[in-house]
Amino acid sequence: MRSPDAYELAARGETSSGAEYLGRRTIAGVGVPTYQRSAGAGSDRDCADFSSSAEAQRFFLSAGGPFVDPHGLDRDGDGYACEFGQTLRASAVRHKTTSPTPARKMATIRSSDQCFVGPRGGTYTITASGNKNYGGC
Repeated sequence: MRSPDAYELAARGETSSGAEYLGRRTIAGVGVPTYQRSAGAGSDRDCADFSSSAEAQRFFLSAGGPFVDPHGLDRDGDGYACEFGQTLRASAVRHKTTSPTPARKMATIRSSDQCFVGPRGGTYTITASGNKNYGGC
């Protein structure tokens, strides 16, 4: 979830949307030094200037991160500013331990005159080619 919307949600404490959760695709890079950082990096902004790690991450990306870190917000070089990686890790752990309800698989039916009810309440029949026909009931 690398969209600006993800950082906005994280800043508000929201870490999931349906089956998607913050860190699902990016957790593997947390704490892994990927980008070179110089010891002298750091200037007018630091982590205490931001209300959340998500806000710091958004600023970090807008200031050239992860390739450039003029403010020294990503000292370990993993691409995540001000412990935003810890936010990703906590989100991933929380969502992995809370296993989602497995999706129900529908039996494969080649053709039928029987009317089925979908997961959202719509009705359909199965055509001879195996497709759903929502206008057939």
